[in-house]
Amino acid sequence: MQVDMSPSWDGSLIYLPHAARVLCVVYFGYKSIPALYCAEILGPLTIYSAVPDPQMLFLAMLSVLSVPFALFLLTAIGFSLGNTRESPLNKRNYRHVALITIISAMLNALGVNLVLSFFEVNYFQELVDVAQVTRFLVGDILGSVTVFLVLAVAFRPLLRKNV
Repeated sequence: MQVDMSPSWDGSLIYLPHAARVLCVVYFGYKSIPALYCAEILGPLTIYSAVPDPQMLFLAMLSVLSVPFALFLLTAIGFSLGNTRESPLNKRNYRHVALITIISAMLNALGVNLVLSFFEVNYFQELVDVAQVTRFLVGDILGSVTVFLVLAVAFRPLLRKNV
């Protein structure tokens, strides 16, 4: 997110905060949404020292809600999130967390870019740019994979001691 449209909303190749969104909502539930929203706002506020405008506040909310909406869509088609192996979506299965990550990244990329085109932030007199949506999608997924790999390597010795 940026303040005063600088730097522009071009997307990022590796966007690490998407992993935080996914992990917080998957493991801490919907009660983590207010904290994630505050982080989306306070991060740029600390970096750029400017108060975000209403458009940025709306985009931050849209980004944070992409993960709960992905979980809602999965639940609607019969894949609810749970803790056991019998659960259609198991929190302990990295493949299931990866599925949630990919679906929420798609929703975030499409939703944010549609709103940006509506507000004509990066798009002037045109609809959403496919290349920019792809950058958002790839950035969210690669950022999440990076965080997941770092966490797996960091916590592997701890998990071996507990077995």
